[in-house]
Formats: sequence, structure tokens, C-alpha cells
Amino acid sequence: MAKADSPSRWRDIRGIGFAGRAPLARAWAWLDSGLFLPNRAPVRPEKAVGRVLSSYEPMRTDWPPTDRAAIDGFAVRAAETEGAGIYNPVPLALTNAPGAGCAVPVSAGAALPPGTDAVLAFSAVSRAGSGRLEVLAEAAPGEGVSARGSALDRHARVGVIDRPIRPQDAALLAMQRVENVLAFVRPEVRLVIPGPKEGDAEALETMLRALVVRDGGVPSGGTCRWYGEAIAAAAAEADVVLIAGRSGAGEDDLAAGLLVEVGGEVAMHGIAMRPGTSSGLGRLRGKAVLLLPGEPLACLTAYDMLAGRLIRRLGGFSLDLPYPRASYPLGRKIVSAIGFTDVVPVAPAGEAVVPIASAESAGLPASCRADGFVVVPETLEGHAEGETVSVFLYDIFGRYLYCWP
Repeated sequence: MAKADSPSRWRDIRGIGFAGRAPLARAWAWLDSGLFLPNRAPVRPEKAVGRVLSSYEPMRTDWPPTDRAAIDGFAVRAAETEGAGIYNPVPLALTNAPGAGCAVPVSAGAALPPGTDAVLAFSAVSRAGSGRLEVLAEAAPGEGVSARGSALDRHARVGVIDRPIRPQDAALLAMQRVENVLAFVRPEVRLVIPGPKEGDAEALETMLRALVVRDGGVPSGGTCRWYGEAIAAAAAEADVVLIAGRSGAGEDDLAAGLLVEVGGEVAMHGIAMRPGTSSGLGRLRGKAVLLLPGEPLACLTAYDMLAGRLIRRLGGFSLDLPYPRASYPLGRKIVSAIGFTDVVPVAPAGEAVVPIASAESAGLPASCRADGFVVVPETLEGHAEGETVSVFLYDIFGRYLYCWP
């Protein structure tokens, strides 16, 4: 494909769709439509950790399955301890066979012996010779007992929607003898990175691989020279194709033209979002193909606002950005433009936050210096100093990062 990747061949179609820029809401509607559907497959509970169940798993038994001792001590009939106290000890026979006037030694987690309904702690009794106990505190029915179904009853459902299965969830499934659960399949995401003009292809690959993993996808591919061939092969092997770089309308911005040449379509090219205006959306062989800018911060923004949304949906996760949010007053105004969704990096300044660069001029170093970002919708010209804004925070990023074997 050396000839196919030459600029002169694609001068007539390289700027597909750049006559106007699609609103971000339209791009979201396209990504959220029925064009791209998630896959589901059965998986063992231990392999489901980090993945999202596609449906709830019904409980098979109550948990605990029977009344159990919640503490180490002696199982008794609560009624037989009535009136017991330090100055009025009640004698009981110490035995392993439950019966009237008896106390049975039990360990925490053991099934409650038949006929007993309470467990006395060791501190509530004293030894009174061989085979005898004196009860020094009255017990109430259910005291020291984990009742059947008190944690979960058989009508409950295991698992949640929109969040990954945790190790404790997997343990509960295994405890219920569940062999397989139906979970969303992690989407295969092929990276095709011809490299931006600045030559930061390796930086883009490093960043995109981490982002894809964070959002539940499985990254593959990376930098390449003849990316026309890579685009053609990617759709046959992956669920989502990300082409990072060469997405603009310049002389050597060939990504959109090459997508069309190998049989794909460009649904939108040019999104009203800053940074990231040269982003694009398309399809090839029924698979989603996203054109991401080569400038690193524009690539990060386009990934978060477009590609990440699709990858999270295919993996069963929430469409929301995977950053915690907090409200802060602005220490300095943010200037935006009607018609563009602006993503502005901000940093703390006392009790407030301030923009550290505009959406147009910010680069990757500005994002690294920032504690988060503010999304200014296309309907606003910005935010005034002193106005309270919602900030998406980078600082708790690690809590959302899942590394799978």
C-alpha cells in the first residue's frame, strides 16, 4: 500500500466532511445507536472479575443457608437464661448434645444446634465444675446468631449492572456454586497509529493502550508505516479501530481517504469539540472506526469524549466519563465559543480552580499539570470568575484502572 499512502493520490478526498463540524451530541447519538452491539459470553466467576454482568444472577440458596453462630461461645435456649446475672447465675449442663437445660460449645460460622436460639459469649459464663456452666448474663433470642438469609435471601440477585465484578462478588458466586455467569466480552480495540506530524506516535500508543485498558477494552496494534493496509486488516480482527494521527484536512492527512479506499465509510469528519476538532467517525465491515487527532492532548480529549464512550458501552460499563466529579468556584473566568464543546484543563488556586490553558492552546503538558478539566457546553460562551463549575478530576484515576491478565 505504499502508493495508496502517498499524499498526491488522496488530494481529492482527504478532507471528507470538513465543510462543517458535527455537534458532539450528534456524534454521541451515532456512537450510541444500534450500529455497534456488545457481545456476551459465559465465563467462570474468577474470570469475571473486572467485567460487567449482562444480567443478574439469581441466588440459589439463602445466605447463610441455616442459622449460624456469629461468635465463639455456647449455644443455648434463650428462655432458659431468663433472669441470669452475676448475683443470680443460672446453671446449665455443658454437653455436645442439645437439650433442655443444656449449653453446647460452638465456633463462629457453625450451624446452630437444633432447639437453640442464642449464643452466649465466653465472658457471659463461668465454669462450675466438670460438665457444668453458670450463666452470668441473660440472652435474648437471636443474640450471637447469624439468622438464615440475613445476608441475602434466595430471592436476591447477585451482581450489579454498570460496574465491574469485584473479587468479593466472584467469591459470593462461587459460594453459591455458580459455574458460569453471562458477562460482556471485553471489546478488541486495534490501534493504527501512523504518527502525528510532530513524530509522537510512540507517545500516542502508550497513552491509548492505557486508556483502552481503563475502559475495559483489550488493545492491540500500534505504530505502523503503511497504515492503509493496517486499516483494512484491523476491522477483520477487532471490534473497534482507532486511527490516531493524520485525521485533519492537510496535505498529508490521509486517514479519512484511506478508510474510504479500503471499503469503509466516513459518517462524520470534524467534530465541534476543542481540542479534537479533526476527529471523525466511520465504519468498515460493520466495525466502528474512529479518527483521532495526532496532537496528544487533542487525541486524549477525542478518546475520552468519543472512543472511550463506545468502548465502555461495548464492555457493559456506564457511558459516563470515568472520572470523579466535584464542584469548585472559578478563580478566573473561562472563555469559550458558542457552537463548540470546550474541554479546559484546570488547577487548584486556594479554594478555587483556575484554567491553566485554553481549549485551543492547551497541550499535553498542561493536562499533566492539571488536576482535572471543565467541559463547557456548546451553548455557553464560558464561565465567569466566581461561578461554581463541575470539575472532572484526574487524581483518582488509579481507582478506575483495571489490569487484566
